[in-house]
Amino acid sequence: MKRTIAKKTIILYVLKLLYKGSTKEKPITIMQITHVLNSMQVACDRKTVSRNIKYLIDFGLPIVRKKGRNGGYYYLK
Repeated sequence: MKRTIAKKTIILYVLKLLYKGSTKEKPITIMQITHVLNSMQVACDRKTVSRNIKYLIDFGLPIVRKKGRNGGYYYLK
C-alpha cells in the first residue's frame, strides 16, 4: 500500500533525486524518477514529476535538460 504523504513534498523528493542521482554524463529521466518514487511508496505519475521539474526550473534552480537518445534531466552542481 502506498504511504500517505503531503503532495507538496513530492517536489522535494524530485529535487533530491536530481541532485544526488544525476550528472551531465548520466542524466535521469522522468520515468526513472517516477519509478524510484513509486518504489519508495511515494505515489506519483510522470506528469506530476514533469510538472515539479518545471516548477524547480522556473524557480531558478540549475536543472538542465539533455536532449537526445539518452536524454533526461540533471542538476548542475
